[in-house]
Amino acid sequence: MKRKKGLKILRAVLLVLGLLLAAYSGVLLAVNNFNLGNVLPGLLGLPLLIYGIFAPVLNRWFSHGLGKAVKWIFIAGYLFLIGVFTVFGIMMGTAANTAPPQNADAVLVLGAALKGTEPSDTLARRLDTAIAYAQENPEAVIVVSGGQGPQEDIPEAHAMRDYLIGRGISEDRILVEDQSRSTHENFVNSKRLLDERFGEGSYTTVFVTNDYHILRGYLNAEEAGMTDVHGLSYHTLPYTAPPSYMRESLALLATYVFGAGIT
Repeated sequence: MKRKKGLKILRAVLLVLGLLLAAYSGVLLAVNNFNLGNVLPGLLGLPLLIYGIFAPVLNRWFSHGLGKAVKWIFIAGYLFLIGVFTVFGIMMGTAANTAPPQNADAVLVLGAALKGTEPSDTLARRLDTAIAYAQENPEAVIVVSGGQGPQEDIPEAHAMRDYLIGRGISEDRILVEDQSRSTHENFVNSKRLLDERFGEGSYTTVFVTNDYHILRGYLNAEEAGMTDVHGLSYHTLPYTAPPSYMRESLALLATYVFGAGIT
């Protein structure tokens, strides 16, 4: 009797959780571009939702044979993901909790999604953070790095350059890198521009990105051969933080397993 009551409670909890995760993905996709982070809550919620709806049938199937194996695979998978999100979440928070030095030679702004030809909220906040640093360090050049994604009308770097100029940054201070399609390419291609400007290894760089992205930025900067590099982050908007951290956790897992070049 107690077991049946426990299963009913579990079914209700998982049904509600699945609905919330699916609805959360729906909201994210309605106001943001399509990407793994915005889809991920829904993907995680769908199996929970299915179980909540079909629990009586599934519980019988889960009790023996193939169904039992599938049940434990799903349980192990969810526990693994919870562990990944927790461990990397702590690591990301630690990496972002540092202050860059003043008087850097270069400020590297990593690209993010556009809305048509305009920076998204995420990218605009990165640029505003870079502007604040650049105003305090007027000798620093600013590298805007980002190619053109499949849902974008122009390269991210072009929109970033226009945004900076529109807010009073002299075009003479801006270096445009518009070929990158990944974080790794951001650093490799930007390093090439900065080496040409300052000479290899003779400059200090501050890269600007979201708080959750700082750790992977460091890993890719090191892989690209950049030295004397420091991260400067801004806090991600609360409603987008959970999927962003989950997506970034998977990207970090791939980075540690396959190397920085994969992302």
